[in-house]
Amino acid sequence: MPVLFISRGTMSGVQELVKQFQERTGIRCISREDLLQVVAKHGDLALKVVTQLSEATSAYDHFSQLRRPYIILMRQALLQELLRDNILYQGFSGQLLVPRIKHFVRIRINASIDLRIPPTMEKFGLDKENALKYIREMDEQRVRWARYTYGRDIRDPLLYDFQFNLGHISQKVLCGIMQNLMSEPELQASKESQTKVSKLLESTNIEAALVCDKRTRKFEIKAHYEIDKINLVGPYLEENELTIVKEIVRETVQVEEIEYTPGYTSTIDIDGWQQFMLPGTII
Repeated sequence: MPVLFISRGTMSGVQELVKQFQERTGIRCISREDLLQVVAKHGDLALKVVTQLSEATSAYDHFSQLRRPYIILMRQALLQELLRDNILYQGFSGQLLVPRIKHFVRIRINASIDLRIPPTMEKFGLDKENALKYIREMDEQRVRWARYTYGRDIRDPLLYDFQFNLGHISQKVLCGIMQNLMSEPELQASKESQTKVSKLLESTNIEAALVCDKRTRKFEIKAHYEIDKINLVGPYLEENELTIVKEIVRETVQVEEIEYTPGYTSTIDIDGWQQFMLPGTII
């Protein structure tokens, strides 16, 4: 079965849509809040990331220190869920945590301001003017968050496989369309696509172990897992530092060979996760 990623705007009615869709299909549903609960179990660093990152966008230096562990730990939590398919993730930018894989379907659901104002007024006890102000502020905050965190504009239509407008179709019709998408042969999980998820999780487990260890937290190291080999790319390390890195990797996964290459790779360049920027080399 596919994995659906639902991206939405503020007060766009998607929660009710997801509820209806879950009742019709029995699909498992998770949200950003579910992932944060998992991340918070990783100790002091994770707790700091969860509690402080949302306020850090106004202090860029502080935000930069928290962004990398946030992405790695959230990606790990998400991939642990995605090992099983037939799942729906709802949020506004969670799909940017993982690359495009065959059975991952990215959907953006839009709703006009006119449709979003009444439920906002009702939920928060606001008049029309303040409800409009709230929606616009929250939408802008989410755009800014995604830009700071992932270097992407969530309004870009090229980030999505499908976009729907709730002003033109009902939730019932959209549930039917999504249900049909779930049955399309082209979007089904395959052994190859599931293997990609497993490898990405193992790679992320290594990165999470390194970022959670105080001895290696400052090293921006990217991992690429193969069955019998781990490729690591990161800064130039002293011999004792490299020894510690390899010890942590071996404690995390069972592997025969670990290859470390000094170079640069971006944590947020998730669509290119299999390609490392090495001196003249692409793995």
